[in-house]
Amino acid sequence: MKYLVTFAGPIGSSKSPIAHYLSHQFNLPIISNDVIRTEVIEDLTFPDEEEFRHRARTRCLDLLQSSQPFIFDASVDRQWPNIEAHIQQAPYQVFLISLDISYPFLEKIHAYKQYHDSAGRLRDNYQQHQDFLKQYSSLISVSINDDNFKDRLSISADALTQWLKEHR
Repeated sequence: MKYLVTFAGPIGSSKSPIAHYLSHQFNLPIISNDVIRTEVIEDLTFPDEEEFRHRARTRCLDLLQSSQPFIFDASVDRQWPNIEAHIQQAPYQVFLISLDISYPFLEKIHAYKQYHDSAGRLRDNYQQHQDFLKQYSSLISVSINDDNFKDRLSISADALTQWLKEHR
């Protein structure tokens, strides 16, 4: 079965830890926007958003064409219509993990992680996630919130296991 695991959630809401855990548990490759962004900065010695988008798009399209299941470690909140078109063309099934934590909880996570550079975008990013939820809630496979956040890894793995059983 051709499928991908991806995320909806604000900056710093725990997408990467879940992605890496699922990669280990299910032996799935990861395309990570954070890693590609860092790679571009290291290669060019400055941030280049156009080069980042080119590399991320190329790698994602390559995997979609390979028919291999994979994890897209990024938030699809702001780009869903564009991403969905490529996914449907492949065609892939999507397992979407939504990180629906409260704004105060997200602020605490950012403080613990010392994410000072994204603090100015946090409110807008959080609101974009809320807007995504209003429009696309039917796509969500599993939701992580303040109450179950500590168990997010096992919840995500268990939900993916169940989803795979139902979709095979």
